[in-house]
Amino acid sequence: MKIFISYTTRDRNITKEFLLKLYNELSEFETVYIDLIHNDSDNKQKRVFKELESADQIVLIETESVYDSNWVKIELESAKSLKKGIIKIPYNELIELLKAKKSQWLTTYIKNSASNY
Repeated sequence: MKIFISYTTRDRNITKEFLLKLYNELSEFETVYIDLIHNDSDNKQKRVFKELESADQIVLIETESVYDSNWVKIELESAKSLKKGIIKIPYNELIELLKAKKSQWLTTYIKNSASNY
């Protein structure tokens, strides 16, 4: 299964360090795409849409400003038009799961709880 992580860095909670930790935990069990870490393409927008298209699940990290991000809105609308499952996980819950090293539980949760945006 391939997971596309959607987020905004407007909220200072979402840092490259945090995203690397999330990637390291989830990639043990699944293929994970996180734009800030993986997008080294010349045409970054095209790469995002390609990754969205090939993803099985979209995971939205819900933070205070996530719905104010135009890019997040575009990602979610694209995912919706592609009929991809979108899983919303509040940042605070995600932090607790990562602290508890519950990444296997998280991947199971992601697999089993796709919902529509």
